[in-house]
Amino acid sequence: MNFTFAAIDIGVTLEEKNAMLDEVLSLPDDVHHYNAFRGCKMIAIYNGGGRLGSPVKGIDTQAGKFKYTKAGDLCPTMKKVIEEKMFPWLVPHGRVTILRTAPDTGLNVHLDSQEKEIGTLQYKYRLVLNGAIGKLYFIDEDYNKVYVPDLYDSYVLDGSHAHSIDPDTKEKITICVGAPWHGEPNESYNKMILNAKFKMEVSRPQTKPGWLDPGHKK
Repeated sequence: MNFTFAAIDIGVTLEEKNAMLDEVLSLPDDVHHYNAFRGCKMIAIYNGGGRLGSPVKGIDTQAGKFKYTKAGDLCPTMKKVIEEKMFPWLVPHGRVTILRTAPDTGLNVHLDSQEKEIGTLQYKYRLVLNGAIGKLYFIDEDYNKVYVPDLYDSYVLDGSHAHSIDPDTKEKITICVGAPWHGEPNESYNKMILNAKFKMEVSRPQTKPGWLDPGHKK
């Protein structure tokens, strides 16, 4: 199942989406941290040790000892959606984080993987709660921007492919699920990808050093 982007339907209702957005907008400032590499605010929802904030050296968030953070506990609808509509097909369960990109501010072009992981199983799940969907783009082999359709708020993307979002007048708020889930096959997930509403594969560029997170282990 090689693809760069695949739109999938996990059954989240508009009412659930609106309730989750309200929960995020009501979170206190102290649960946010700024990620300078990506250029946005982040909120840990389900994380190793239930910790908030940026990664801390010496804490293994891949060990499977995950629990909801203070922020996650303040988002009951989100917890319900995660438990009932995400975790059944996320094997193993992944880290859940909110990304908040400020109005009129895009993300920095980046990879959500190490350079040595490019082309391996590095898929991430995204559910957009607010903001323009079609501002998301991937960089192709000629360093052109290849945009996704402005239609699908629920999708899986290849985190080892350079990507970003262009600025928009609205704040972009996205639920993001990643490692230790990487897109490992299972019956439920395979069926969703097979029945994807839209799928595309983008040629891969040579990686620029600035696209790689310096916080990743070498």
